[in-house]
Amino acid sequence: MTTYFIKSLILCFFFIQFVGQAQKSPSIRWEPGISLTKKIDSRWSYNISLTGRQRFTNYGEGEKNFKTDRWEIRSFGTYTLFGGKKLSLGYMYRTVDPFEPQSGWEHRITQQFAFITNFGGYRLGNKFRIEQRFRSFDYLTRLRYAISNDFPLQGENLDPKEFYLIAGNELVYAFNRVGDELENRFSLGIGRLIKSGQKIQFSMVNRNSDLISNERDHNIQFESVYYFSF
Repeated sequence: MTTYFIKSLILCFFFIQFVGQAQKSPSIRWEPGISLTKKIDSRWSYNISLTGRQRFTNYGEGEKNFKTDRWEIRSFGTYTLFGGKKLSLGYMYRTVDPFEPQSGWEHRITQQFAFITNFGGYRLGNKFRIEQRFRSFDYLTRLRYAISNDFPLQGENLDPKEFYLIAGNELVYAFNRVGDELENRFSLGIGRLIKSGQKIQFSMVNRNSDLISNERDHNIQFESVYYFSF
């Protein structure tokens, strides 16, 4: 228990230092969601999720302080390869500014390869993604790589009604537009296993975009997701 508590403090300290490097006041968002995963057999599974995003700061002159930014629904089909490696194909539909006079939309297709590596006694989750984003105003391709680790805060194994800590980092590179974009997303969160097949997770994501340009954009996003799997 003491070891995990020390690890938690170290991760929290690193996250605070990371946020403190922001060049300007960040925009604040909250993104609640629900996720459902169904295992079809030993190889195939699918996932469907619904999320929304609320923003609490002005994004421009004349805009509201509180605004529903978007709603989206995602679906993924996943095939498990040898060694637990996974290939996924996903689709997402997003509506942007759904309650505004002028709203937008997006269709997104995602290809993903995920696997686990072991380093220094940690099991690290790795995800490589390629995304094709068809939006109401343009087309965009993105490459994404994410690495994450989670571990229980009470003992070596996660049991029902116990908590766990999760931390991760993701790089997102976008092109096929005027000027490429690079974004870094660092996340730290805590979750609880409610019972077998159900957990709830809260996290904070520090997002710094346009890292390869002079125009930096900084967002802090709070996320809350309830996960079901069966």
